[in-house]
Amino acid sequence: MKFIRNVFALLLIPTVAAIGYTFFKSFLIFVVNSGNKFATFWVGILVYIVFQVVLYKPMRAYVFGHELSHAIVGILSGAKIKKFNAGKDSGNVVLSKDNICITLAPYFSPIYTIIILLTYFLCRYFLDVKPFYNYFLFFVGMSIAFHIALTIYVLTIEQSDLKVYGTFFSYIIILFINFIVFTVIFSLVFLNEINIKSIFIEYAENIVSIYKFIYYGVLVDIWVSFQKTK
Repeated sequence: MKFIRNVFALLLIPTVAAIGYTFFKSFLIFVVNSGNKFATFWVGILVYIVFQVVLYKPMRAYVFGHELSHAIVGILSGAKIKKFNAGKDSGNVVLSKDNICITLAPYFSPIYTIIILLTYFLCRYFLDVKPFYNYFLFFVGMSIAFHIALTIYVLTIEQSDLKVYGTFFSYIIILFINFIVFTVIFSLVFLNEINIKSIFIEYAENIVSIYKFIYYGVLVDIWVSFQKTK
């Protein structure tokens, strides 16, 4: 089973590369075109980075969010929580069932960003939230920087979660889902600026293009060259 997962992950690399290229290209275009319009978002990212570098890594908050992600995805998957523990340096959640989404959830679920988004959009039904939009952008920026910085940090440390389905397979899946999750998040944060439909169409087109290139531009050429040497 591990061999099959590793083969699948290997075959998925071109997909991740195509999505990653499109994601960063689209986001860079958005950044250039938006100018200073969303400055508070960038300030939020910068504030968190300075906070972590100058002061400390808020690991207790990260561990709690990490275990909470396991728990929430577990509940959504139909599991029951038997034990929940989150300390400063470590924590654990015991659930009645497990699957790949539950196991890897903390690495592709920016839980605090999701909470901020849910709170903001829920409040839209009862309040005029426009005056608070810049505060919303600031805290979204902070929470995204928090998720990315600390996820990268913990992935440099040995993680038992990754061993369940294999480290290589887990890394590819985490990277793939992060691109999808952040595409959705950015389309919600910058609601009138990012067209999620066009981005996913471009994802699909670039995925098809990269596999066509691999097949016709690489594999077929290798096969033809091999046939000529016979």
